[in-house]
This record gives sequence, structure tokens and C-alpha cells, in this order.
Amino acid sequence: MPGGLTAPDTPNILLSHYPDVFDHAASVGIDLTLSGHTHGGQVKLNYVTPHLLPSKAELPYLAGWFERPGGRLYVNRGIGTIFVPIRFGMTPEITVFELSRVG
Repeated sequence: MPGGLTAPDTPNILLSHYPDVFDHAASVGIDLTLSGHTHGGQVKLNYVTPHLLPSKAELPYLAGWFERPGGRLYVNRGIGTIFVPIRFGMTPEITVFELSRVG
């Protein structure tokens, strides 16, 4: 990988605790970023609009798949909690990925 973070003609995967690196990772050619950190927000209230939740404003990538030109991101909800040991409407998650080469 002379002079860069990615290898041409090779899938480039980044494991990052923080999903907020995704925009930069996609811009430099990281094909897939796998992340966690957010616990999915820990609390999801279906009757409250996400625009009222401050964590959504600070963390645009809370859980699941996201795509930008140049890359994809998966944010795992994890099994733990932060601050208050509670989860509501955001079930714990362990994700298993099967990677295979095509072609």
C-alpha cells in the first residue's frame, strides 16, 4: 500500500469502535467499515420523533447499514449499555458476517 490507506483491487475493510469515522473512510476508499460504540442509542421510543432525541443529532450512525459514495458502514448495537444500565426498544445484538471472495 505505497502512500495510501487502501490496496487497489482488494476489498478494504476498517474495524473502528467509533462510527463517526465512516465519512472519511468512504472518501479514502474503505469499502466496508464495521463499527459499534453507540449501543443503538439504548432507548428507542417509537412515538417520539428522532428529531427530538439529542443523541440522534450527535450520532448520525446509531445502528444498522449506511451507505455513502465509496463505502458502506454497519453499526452493531452490541450487548452492553452506557451510563444507565437499561435498554428499551433497542435489543442487544451480536452480528456474524460471512465474508467471501466473488469471482
